[in-house]
Amino acid sequence: MHQWAARSTYYHIVIDRFANGKNQFNFTNPEPGDHKLRQWMGGSIHGITQSLDYLHQLGIDAILLTPFFKGKKYHGYWTTDFEEIDPHFGNQQQLKELVATAHQRNIRVIMDLPITHCHRDSRYVKRALSNKNSPYRKWFYINEEEYFLGFFGDSALPELNLELPELRNYLKAVTDRCLGFGFDGIRFDHAKRPSASFWNDFTGHLHQQHAQIFQLGENWHESGKIGTLSPYLHGELNIPLCKALRQFVKQPCRHTVKKIMHHVRVQKSQRQQGYLLPTFLDNHDMERVGQLAQENQSIISLTYLIQLTLPYPPIIYYGSERGQTQSRNLVNGQYERDRFFREPMNWQNGEDMACWIRKLIQYRNKYIAWFMSEPLSMQLLNENIFTYSYLCKDTMITVFINYSPDQQDIVLPVIPDESLLGSENIVHQYNNSNTKWQLQGYSGAIINSNQNHAIMNIKSDSKTTTVA
Repeated sequence: MHQWAARSTYYHIVIDRFANGKNQFNFTNPEPGDHKLRQWMGGSIHGITQSLDYLHQLGIDAILLTPFFKGKKYHGYWTTDFEEIDPHFGNQQQLKELVATAHQRNIRVIMDLPITHCHRDSRYVKRALSNKNSPYRKWFYINEEEYFLGFFGDSALPELNLELPELRNYLKAVTDRCLGFGFDGIRFDHAKRPSASFWNDFTGHLHQQHAQIFQLGENWHESGKIGTLSPYLHGELNIPLCKALRQFVKQPCRHTVKKIMHHVRVQKSQRQQGYLLPTFLDNHDMERVGQLAQENQSIISLTYLIQLTLPYPPIIYYGSERGQTQSRNLVNGQYERDRFFREPMNWQNGEDMACWIRKLIQYRNKYIAWFMSEPLSMQLLNENIFTYSYLCKDTMITVFINYSPDQQDIVLPVIPDESLLGSENIVHQYNNSNTKWQLQGYSGAIINSNQNHAIMNIKSDSKTTTVA
């Protein structure tokens, strides 16, 4: 098990949209419908390097980069040449500098490898079309009409024939060369697409030649299953739990809380086997969490409290730690709707939210042994309070989540040694034997005690929940 990967808080960056290397603070949100969002906007590898102090102060342990290969689009997933870095992003020296400088701050760097397809303007497609006897024709699925089978049916994105040994060897060589820059891990885009034969061969090569490299898959499985890539990879993005957390953001209620609890419970076996399932609230393929919450800062803050106290490595999407939302939200299925999920980093606003995220990360890092263990209990205390706890080294950490809009009172038979409150308005009163907490609507609290206290004998009325 890669211990650093299990302990880390990750930060997901779209290279073109994070920082530009000259003055990271000159990005501004575009006007609604601004077609500039379909174009390159100047974010660079060097810009990320210059922003590492910000990430370090936030508490980030690892950064996930979108692809940096030469391509047709700013997002990096329409590759035209796997052997070149896109000049919009920078060059090889700047990439080496980014990784080295990040390592100086104990930040790992993970590259993104989109191996399922390329763009029709790639040199590989051009060579395949230039000669019917070209060996590159075997790299693709081409019919008699010279039609390429496309990624998700898009003929502009020809699928790669990953069953071809020559192509596999080429991709292995590309990966070996990239890992020479010092990367600590690989994120495999659309990892469910390749066959078991491909994964057995490709990851077998990585395990043999680059055993230290963490391998993470993006596995959108229609059935909602998770762990199907565990024979090959070290982990995969926790898409089922992501969906549950996003449903909670849209509608905090008993039903959505129970979905979160369900996924945590059914994923226990994967956690115990060391298969990592990083959680995330948003990314470059979906609406920002701030958009889902209709900019309700209390709900956003509460959901981050949940994410950062669950027994999974958390991923934060660039800008969302500052409450960044979208200038516009198009109807699902509308062309390039996702450009609004990738608006430039808004450095000017959101310091209050960033401060809250920083506190949560600091707390998580301080008690990482607890949050890497199994929850001792996870339950609904009443119609409004969700709680779970961890016990390690004779210290119990208990998380209380008030998912209702109304104040909820909790009486605990312990006086906390330490606490982190999800709202400045939370009131707590001590006496000789207990503590009374007044949780404001859509807020939570993390409470530490050196007493081995189990949550039991719950008494509740409309106003107060007593934990005995």
